[in-house]
Amino acid sequence: MAGLLISVTNAEEADLALAGGADVIDVKQPRRGALGAPSLRALAAVSHVVGGRVPLSVALGELSESVDRLSLLKTTGLVFAKVGLAHAGAEWCEQWTSLVAQYPASVQPVAVAYADHGTARSPCPRDVLGMAERLQCKALLIDTYGKDCGGLLDFMSVGELHDLVGQAQDGGLLAVVAGSLDRVSISRVLDVGPDYVAVRGAACRGGRQGRLDLQRVRGLAGTLHAARALEADRAVRGSVSDLWER
Repeated sequence: MAGLLISVTNAEEADLALAGGADVIDVKQPRRGALGAPSLRALAAVSHVVGGRVPLSVALGELSESVDRLSLLKTTGLVFAKVGLAHAGAEWCEQWTSLVAQYPASVQPVAVAYADHGTARSPCPRDVLGMAERLQCKALLIDTYGKDCGGLLDFMSVGELHDLVGQAQDGGLLAVVAGSLDRVSISRVLDVGPDYVAVRGAACRGGRQGRLDLQRVRGLAGTLHAARALEADRAVRGSVSDLWER
């Protein structure tokens, strides 16, 4: 039963995302890349609007970039924080370990596995998952680095995604799927059983760098709600069938 994560850039968008039914609010700056870090002011403003009603997440850029992550991590109400591993270099394990050690106890680290890891020049998803388990990350985000070269399922088959999601969940991590998902691809990735579907572009007018649209958020929330209702109905039917067979 997947929840909906909506990425926002400011307090106004956060208000719209909440009104539209988002289960998690994520803050990023899309103009700075796949995981562009927001300004400290923008993150603080979103935190004030969210007010603990849903979990708050932040993008911390790529590990190879110079970002004031420690200031962002001190934001009140922050629950999740993620950093990308594009162009991370040979010492990415040590550098990532060092960063996670500086997270406040109240903030959970989220690992990011890029499906287009060749383009991103990042570790492959399975290596990221292995390290995420060692670092006791709370979640694995399966995403794409390049936003103009196709979506998640252009780089990873449904079967591969299913296996990766299952391995993450078996390892105790929440599985979050993203990567330029639209209505069609969302319906396909829901079949692999992620915990959350993360969206930016499909919730905006004008693409991921455009403006968040309330009706689009509501539509996405409705799609996930319908999927959850169908799954619950199947579970009930299965339980009744088991009782009848007994």
